[in-house]
Amino acid sequence: MLDKWIQYYGFVPVAIPDTVHVDRIFKRSRVEASKFGKVDTYCFVKYVQDNATGDFLKTYSSQVFDFASEHRSGAPLGFGAMLVVYPLLVVNGISDELYSTVNSYCPKHFAAAEFASVYDIKSGHLYFYQQTPVWGFAYYGNYRRETYNFYSPKSWSSISGAGN
Repeated sequence: MLDKWIQYYGFVPVAIPDTVHVDRIFKRSRVEASKFGKVDTYCFVKYVQDNATGDFLKTYSSQVFDFASEHRSGAPLGFGAMLVVYPLLVVNGISDELYSTVNSYCPKHFAAAEFASVYDIKSGHLYFYQQTPVWGFAYYGNYRRETYNFYSPKSWSSISGAGN
């Protein structure tokens, strides 16, 4: 269902190289006035059956951010271009440690964002960083909104009218 849903937001599937250990990659490139130029947005999805840890989330998020950084195109970041990366882990039950990590993980990048989230199948909840760092005041509300829209089945039901 995610494959069709994410296309609603203008994303296209990206072929997954053997060196990237994810289940799905999607990309959207468009000009956004609020971000002063072309924005390449990547969504990465990985299902982890057992024992996803906070360290695993950080490593996964960092690795897919690096992949997106290497494969984006256009002007240099900060000079008419921006990169936004939404790594998602899908788990069968979120541990306290993973919950704590996703609620505190907020890496800082120049003209780029790495905004990780975790979807827990058992509870049906989507978890992500809820704070707004001083340096991210202009964008973090949008990152939270997009994460919810892209990855939460509750959002899908609301927008599609299936929840009525």
